This record gives sequence, C-alpha cells and structure tokens, in this order.
Amino acid sequence: MEKNILSVRKRRTHNFGIQKKWMRAECVIAACVLLNRLLFYMFVGIPKLDGDTQTYLGLTLGRFLRGERMPLYPLVIQLNRLLFHDGYLVGVVVFQIIISLIAVLYLYRAVRMATGNRGIACVTAFFYGGNQWIMYSDVTILTESFAVSVSVFLLYHTVCYIRSHSLRNGMAMVLCVLLAAFLKSAMFVYVIAYLIFMAIQFFCVKDRRKTILKLSAALLGIAFLLLIYAGQVWQNAGTFSVDKRGPRHMLIACLETGLYKNYPDRGLVEKIEKIYLEGGKTYGWDSTLKPIFMLFGDNVKDYNIGLRKFNNYCIRSNFGVYVRYLLRRFVKATWRIYEQVDETEETSLIFQRVYRIQLLLFPPIKIGHVYVICGAILLLLIVKWRRNKECPWYYLGTAGMILVILVSVIVGTYCCYARCTSYVLPFAFFGLALLLRDFLVWATRCGRISDDESKSEFKR
Repeated sequence: MEKNILSVRKRRTHNFGIQKKWMRAECVIAACVLLNRLLFYMFVGIPKLDGDTQTYLGLTLGRFLRGERMPLYPLVIQLNRLLFHDGYLVGVVVFQIIISLIAVLYLYRAVRMATGNRGIACVTAFFYGGNQWIMYSDVTILTESFAVSVSVFLLYHTVCYIRSHSLRNGMAMVLCVLLAAFLKSAMFVYVIAYLIFMAIQFFCVKDRRKTILKLSAALLGIAFLLLIYAGQVWQNAGTFSVDKRGPRHMLIACLETGLYKNYPDRGLVEKIEKIYLEGGKTYGWDSTLKPIFMLFGDNVKDYNIGLRKFNNYCIRSNFGVYVRYLLRRFVKATWRIYEQVDETEETSLIFQRVYRIQLLLFPPIKIGHVYVICGAILLLLIVKWRRNKECPWYYLGTAGMILVILVSVIVGTYCCYARCTSYVLPFAFFGLALLLRDFLVWATRCGRISDDESKSEFKR
C-alpha cells in the first residue's frame, strides 16, 4: 500500500515538473513572438495606407448599397474616429494589433486541441505569430488583418464544435461566419462552405441532428441577409452580387484572353481595342477601365448591366480559352509571396537589418506552399477516411477551406492574389500542424518497429 502511494506521488511530481517545463517553454515562445512584433512595429511607420484604403474612409449608406465595400470595417474606422478624432487611423492599427495577438493565442489553443501536442502548438503559434505578411497587414488600413484574425477565431470555434458538437460552440462558429461575411465581400464563401459542412455533418453525425439543424438555420439566415444585400446592389449597381466589381474583373479576363474581339458589334470592339492599346494594355482606372465602362453607360448601374451582357457573350463564344486562362492564373499565383514589406522604401538602416534577420527566422510563404499543404491534407483525408471508415473532420475542414478560398479569389479577381487570399494562412498553418503530427506519429511507429526488430535479433 505504501509503495503504491509513493509511486503515485512520484508520478504526480514528475507530471508537475513536465507541466512546469511546458509552461516555461510557452512563456519563452510568447516572449519571442511579442519581441519580434515589437521590433517590427517600432521601425515600420504606422499607419500604412494602400491604394484601396480611401474606399473604406467615409463610406456612406449609398456607397454601401452600391456594393462598394462591406460595412464592418468602415464601422470600426468610424468608431475609432469618434474615440480618437484626428488620430483615429492609429487607433485602428492598435486595435488590429491587439486582435491579431489574441488570434495567435487562439491558433495555439486550436492546434493543441486538434493534435493533442503542446510542442506542435507552440511551433505553429511561433511561426504564425512571426509571419511578416500578417504583421504588415496589422499596420495597414485594409480588411486583411481582421480577415486573418476572424479566420483564426472561426477555426478555433470549429475545432471546439467538432470536439463537443455543443450548440454553444456551434453558435460561436456561426457568429464568426457572420462577422467574416460582412467584413470582406469575398468571404461570403464561408457561408457556402459551412452550409456544406453542416450537410455532411447531418448524414455522418446522426445523434446531433437537432443541433446541426439549428446551426444550419442560422447559416441560412446569414445567407438570406446576403441575398437581400445582393438584391440592393442589383437595384443600385446593376449586378446581383455582394460586390459591384464583378463585371470589371470579367472584363479584364476578356481583354487578357482577346475574347472581346468575338463580340458581334465591330464598332464597339474597335473602340475597346483602341482604349486598351492606348492604355498600354494596363488596367488603370482612368487610362483604361473608366473609358471602356463609359461605352456601356453613364452611371454604375447602366455600365454594369451592359458589361455583364458583353462579358457573358464573349466568354461563351469560346469557353475553352477562358478555362485555360483560369488555369494559367492558378499557375501564375503559385509564385506569389505572402510578403509586402519593401525594405528599400524604409529609410532606417536598423529596420533593414532587423527585417532581414526576421526573414531568416520566419521565411515568407508562397501560394504554391499552400497548394502543397492542401494536396497533402487531401491525400491524408482520403487515406484516413477509407482506413477508419469515418470522416476525419479536421482534414476535411482544412482542405475544404483552403480550396474554397483559393479558388474563389483566383477565379474572381485578376491580381493581388497574395493579399486577397491572406485569410487562407490560418488554415495553412493549421494544416501544417496536422501534417507534422502525422509525421511524428509515423516516425514513432517506425522507431518502435526498429527497436522490436533489434531486440528480437539480439535474442536470436
């Protein structure tokens, strides 16, 4: 009896010692992430303004109903304007930085729950927290910082929901989908992705169907709100979408492929070709796009309606050319890097040196790397599903979200693929964590097999 008590005490003391070491390691990781970010924020001038920044400042109800921008980010800007007056943009940046730091913690917790490995969670949080692109987006007046952070919160609550299937975690997940949908127009695909996720859950998790139906109803409510908004954009901007710029992107596809030449109105084609060539085959608003738009109407509604008919005819005239063009877009996007800092623009020599050291510690990620991660996750998804005869939800969700984001953005836009797909990064890092966990499990099994073989050989 005394021996058993002593062994239990030793075990508890040993476990307490391990917990203490892990806590120290986590504190060191957190300190490194904070120090790295502080150095970056100190030497990069804030706030950073982009060409699209102006479209978020002073967004009126009329511009919102025309599909110029989703309302959540302009609302954050207006709240900071009320609180900080002339320094409101700095207030927005500080708010973005705080939310981004909280997101690092949430990603750590999501990975730890999904993998059951604190080491993998620490490594993932370390490299995610030091990613140059995420830090740069935190100091830029654009939606990318909040888009990445909201994606992390969505990922965390999705992991919690998969583990418990509780209504509370599910509603937190749906709330994150709602925030994402009204933060960035391209993130409406989250609603579609999670409706598909709920449909698969309905057939695979039969004992939780009531919860799944309630969550599906909430997601359908979000979809209904987006449809109402799309109807308003249709009335005001002539396109049934949450973003009025869809016809513009399709026009650029017609110009780049030469499909615009297939339109039967030869006079219109000649005018478009003249403007396109005079603009140097570029897509500047004043040099190329606006003059072409004016050929179809004097206001946004008229030229969007005319452009939509024009684009549809041109693409249908040779759909194969359009498909090959989209495939080339995916190949072209492979080399785009999630990094925006141009160190030559920063006059501080100290910043340039610090930034180069940071790049060595936290090498930038390319979209091609995300392709590879997604392919590996898909392969493991198929293997695990066939072997275990049940859905590996983490793999299905990760691969699905990566595919949905990349396909929707690369097909729907014509440039800035890295910036526009930046909110895929949390899912990419989470996928890397799953792959690392599987690799460690495989390596451990191989080690055990080799140890068993060496022991049997020794006995012989």
